[in-house]
Amino acid sequence: MKVVRFHTYGGPEVLTVEDVPEPSPGPGEIRIRAEAIGVGVPDILMRRGTYDWIPAFPVVPGNELAGTVDVVGEGVDGFTVGDRAYVNSRELPERGGGYAEALIVPAEAAFAMPDTVDAAQAVALGNYQLAWLLLNYACNPKPGDSILIHAAAGGVGGALIQTAKRQGLTVLGIAGSPEKARYVTELGADAAIDRNAEDIGERVGDLTSGGGVNVVYDSVAGPGLSDDFAMLAPMGMVVMFGYLGGDPDPDLFEPMRAKFGDSVGFRLFSIHVLDDKPDIRRKAMNAAMDALAAGDVSPRIHATMKLEEAEEAQRLLESGTVTGKLVLRP
Repeated sequence: MKVVRFHTYGGPEVLTVEDVPEPSPGPGEIRIRAEAIGVGVPDILMRRGTYDWIPAFPVVPGNELAGTVDVVGEGVDGFTVGDRAYVNSRELPERGGGYAEALIVPAEAAFAMPDTVDAAQAVALGNYQLAWLLLNYACNPKPGDSILIHAAAGGVGGALIQTAKRQGLTVLGIAGSPEKARYVTELGADAAIDRNAEDIGERVGDLTSGGGVNVVYDSVAGPGLSDDFAMLAPMGMVVMFGYLGGDPDPDLFEPMRAKFGDSVGFRLFSIHVLDDKPDIRRKAMNAAMDALAAGDVSPRIHATMKLEEAEEAQRLLESGTVTGKLVLRP
């Protein structure tokens, strides 16, 4: 079968398409024949060698795969041949493995995928799992609260918008162009802010009548993270869950002290805090799967490409022009 993997760290050019023997499941395992494979930022971090959870060389990236069970190992009760299934490597002993025509996983790690769910949309569910956790575990904004989302046109940003609106929140989204700002409002945000054409702080002030937002979700960070605190309402919180823009200023206390009277807070959140809490992880994923099956959320697909085009797909993701999910098809 075909896989895409790399034998050394580097740019997208280190990804190679290779033929390997087709694996067979052992006891308690199933084989999922891929229909769709998600392309995400962790895949790029693996390839660069900057991810803390990289398996040994050669590395097959890819953390989300959806398809059909075609072989069932001894002792498996939950799946039969022909069942549709989704797997996220957050449930596996090691990350990656998804850039392949088929994948062997423990049956208990896979999620049943209803027939009504499109496989290409399913491989965006990791973003919706994270969104659910950001809204219900990292902090708990209540219906009627307002939130501000950085990188709102990205995969997690879009999932946050849709999930937050479903939970009754007012959503403000930051984007990097007029086109992306329109996309953010199409996803359901109450307002979009073009960071290259507007002053974010002033716009948030106008939109909240000076009251600020209850939560700022920031996956960009960089020096601009310090500005988040000034946009908070009393008892508000900044939740940083990534640093795509680089490290923030190490002195975060100064901007927090400027809002001392408002008792603002800061949380640095990683889903890896749940590595030993599968019940919470799976609850979040099941909530995301149920919402997708019910039509309450609808992941946007930016492009669908062939598995052999994984190098091009990663280059596209790194370009910063992607809105929605990139999907590979075997």
